[in-house]
Amino acid sequence: MKIHLIQIKINELLAICDEHNNDPGELINILHAAQGIFGYLPREVQEIIAGRLHIPVSRVYGVVTFYSFFTMTPKGKYPISVCLGTACYVRGA
Repeated sequence: MKIHLIQIKINELLAICDEHNNDPGELINILHAAQGIFGYLPREVQEIIAGRLHIPVSRVYGVVTFYSFFTMTPKGKYPISVCLGTACYVRGA
């Protein structure tokens, strides 16, 4: 499924790449900023970043999937987590 990105956000992303001089060594910083803009890192965003930095999309994808703080699926505004550990269960959770 292909998503449609808003041009204003794409322009922000391109500006961030330019701020980092389109340096592949700044990939993690660029991805972090991109996730701040879009809320997640869909394939289309990864392709834009790879094209701008002149690196393969597979390298961008590899970084996105390696680090747990990057996500490729949209998340809600307020994350909710439930403790399922033994200590929480003993306390009635």
